[in-house]
Amino acid sequence: MRHREISRWRGALACLAVAFVLAVGAPATAAPQANVGMTVGGGTASLRGGDRGALFHIGARADVLFLRSRGNDMAIGPYLDIVSASFETLELGGGVEWLLPVRDDLPLIVSAGAFERRAPGFAWEPGVATTLFFGSRSYNYHSWYNLGLGLFVQGRYGLGDAKQGELIFGAQIDLALLAYPFIFVYQAIRR
Repeated sequence: MRHREISRWRGALACLAVAFVLAVGAPATAAPQANVGMTVGGGTASLRGGDRGALFHIGARADVLFLRSRGNDMAIGPYLDIVSASFETLELGGGVEWLLPVRDDLPLIVSAGAFERRAPGFAWEPGVATTLFFGSRSYNYHSWYNLGLGLFVQGRYGLGDAKQGELIFGAQIDLALLAYPFIFVYQAIRR
């Protein structure tokens, strides 16, 4: 008889605990935040550790960050990029990035990933890349898309026969910001 009473009390306490958590617990409001930007910059490159040369960098980068519900939360997510070095290579890559909130609207984003590079005289070759981004990347409470604008430094190293290594400094500009002038002109013409 005593064992049944203890079981009832345990069941009643478990139900109360579940009801308390459901009543008091705040809903998770974390939603994915996406961004697409153009990267432009310059740097230095070397082939097989030989001569160093200057290069022009242009590309596009898209990412989705998860686990963030306000500006001062950390986030993590995948990225994809397409890059060209001096319009001579085509590099397709992706990886993971981690947003570290320095301030609500100015985070530091660290990323690492892999890419495939096609360069003149070489077949498709694998490589690794790492990037450090600092700039505006605030949390958007009203949409899944958030604007980004900032500076980056990136290291890229080819693992194939070319063994190309690059150190790039540049800016990442949100594609939505680049589209604003065209949107304003379209709206002015439409009126």
